[in-house]
Amino acid sequence: QDQTKIALPQQQAQLKQFDEQLAKAREQYAAKTPDLAAARAKWEAAAKADLESGKNSWLSVKPAKFEAKNKTALATLTRSVSEEAAVVDETIIVASGPNPAKETYTLTLPAETAGLRGLRLEALTDASFPNKGLSRANGNFVLTEIEVAALGTDDKPTPVKLTSAEADFSQDNYPVASAIDGKAETGWAVAGHERPADHAAVFTFAEPIGGPGIKLVVKLHHDSQFAGHNIGRFRLALTTAEKPDLAGQGVPATVAAALKAPAESRSSQDEQALDAHFRLIAPELAPLREQIAKLEADKTKLTESLPSTLVSMSAQPRIVRVLPRGNWLDDSGEVQEPAVPGFFVARITPAENQRLTRLDLARWMTRSDNPLTARVFVNRLWKMAFGRGIVRSLEDFGSRGELPTNQELLDWLAVEFQESGWDVKHMLKLMLMSQAYRQSSIPPAEALAKDANNDLFSRQDRFRLDAELVRDNALAVSGLLVTKIGGPSVKPYQPPGYWQYLNFPKREWENDKGEGQYRRGLYTYWQRTFLHPSLAALDAPSREECTVERARSNTPQQALVLLNDPTYVEAARALAGRILTEGGAATPERLEFAFRQVLVRSPRPEEVKVLTALLEKHQAEFAADKSAAEKLLKVGDLVSPVNLDPAELAAWTSACRVLLNLHETITRN
Repeated sequence: QDQTKIALPQQQAQLKQFDEQLAKAREQYAAKTPDLAAARAKWEAAAKADLESGKNSWLSVKPAKFEAKNKTALATLTRSVSEEAAVVDETIIVASGPNPAKETYTLTLPAETAGLRGLRLEALTDASFPNKGLSRANGNFVLTEIEVAALGTDDKPTPVKLTSAEADFSQDNYPVASAIDGKAETGWAVAGHERPADHAAVFTFAEPIGGPGIKLVVKLHHDSQFAGHNIGRFRLALTTAEKPDLAGQGVPATVAAALKAPAESRSSQDEQALDAHFRLIAPELAPLREQIAKLEADKTKLTESLPSTLVSMSAQPRIVRVLPRGNWLDDSGEVQEPAVPGFFVARITPAENQRLTRLDLARWMTRSDNPLTARVFVNRLWKMAFGRGIVRSLEDFGSRGELPTNQELLDWLAVEFQESGWDVKHMLKLMLMSQAYRQSSIPPAEALAKDANNDLFSRQDRFRLDAELVRDNALAVSGLLVTKIGGPSVKPYQPPGYWQYLNFPKREWENDKGEGQYRRGLYTYWQRTFLHPSLAALDAPSREECTVERARSNTPQQALVLLNDPTYVEAARALAGRILTEGGAATPERLEFAFRQVLVRSPRPEEVKVLTALLEKHQAEFAADKSAAEKLLKVGDLVSPVNLDPAELAAWTSACRVLLNLHETITRN
């Protein structure tokens, strides 16, 4: 199996547009023009002169090895800005994945050149970072300490003393010298979240180092008190200059070697390295580079937002044999091909030299002379509509299962399902529009005498709604339910810290905002073993194992959920707002409106009496304690109407909490 991203037609069109724009921009980037050729010649002459004079002696280094201590993923930047020009820069390191509060990057650099006297760290901006800054936290970073050690041919590390540090910019109270003071509570910081720009720091060695077989191990520490402000994109360079400083842009070692080679004797690799590096720094191409980077970042953001699904990948079928005496190490048994078990009458005959596949199995299961599949499925649909199946044992249609209470009805439904082209919507509509479904759950005396257990469905059954539908019903009657179809999972209100024992990796639930908070329960994010607590209280299965039929219990916890869960309190607030704005001016009118919305009937005189007394009591309490009313009206994200009296709205919210908690409200009658 493999994970495949699923794109809707609109998203497919967006991805196609990104590809077309990227192709056009890359073509322009790779184009060779007289102006660019002249600019490159000018750059080459200046860069070569700088190298020969020692002015531009910084050599960017591709790390031989790099890793992060915790969960960050480090990689060299091999993305090609122009596939035609093969533009890459493997000296740049990019961090991705989780962004832990405490992190150390360890990089091993080749140091074959003798007389190395300094190290330069370039912190680079990235369009994908917050504020297009320097880190994945908020665009800012704090480097608490930098360590350097030399590895000889014996691979034993020798600490390299750093005598000074210089940076082109340091945030107030976070000077670059703090990165070499040996203290974890201090560090070098750059305000990348305020002024996004590339910045650099130079660290000078106490003694020259380097030579054949020598490597440098550089450790960049980010301590936990700075909450994940880790450098996100950077590059390291070395120099032999006697007094290392920030002057000079530097070039990768491959580019330096190509510049030093006579133009007439340069190889194709030299030419490619020079052209690629020039295009990466040429001011004339800066707008195109920015355009390509933004398009790629936007495309990546869209791609990462697409939901993924597991898709089976074709592979060479395994050889399956009869195991002599059950010994799985003995491969002398007869080879077995896919086939239908011999006790079935209906057979599948494969074509000559063809192996049966799962498609053959599916066709066999849905053959017109095999009613079992259709029977099982329509029995499940009947259970959804009537609370129980024609065959009570949904999980077992075999000899140990229960007999159907109406064999002819089951057979007719199965045939109808097959002849309709296996149309599920047709079957549900057929059932819901039937006279049997539209019956009352209050049995006539005669029907009760003849069909006490309702085996013949002489009346409708009563049963509590499933967990997801209880919530959907509360949101629907309050006017909050969002009925949009499709899209990713959403996260309604959940108690903070509920996931604290969830590991591998540690996660934190973040409540959705806006319409995501009010989508149907079908779309609630489902974490196996840690399912949403309000769903668990109402008997939703954990999905750790297959559950053919859910249990239905009646517990005090369910009443507490319906009274106190933020979703239901907020739904009660919204319903109260509707009652006060749409239900009329007098209490009897408003109660009539409320009962019609929630229970689809008028209130009885005794119910009006009880709720009127409750309203008067709570209105007096909230009028005397306005802070209590305000506290109740702040539950949930919904903003209460400003034109309503808070005490009155809070009192009606209390009454609506009662209505939403009624047995009749959560029961399908």
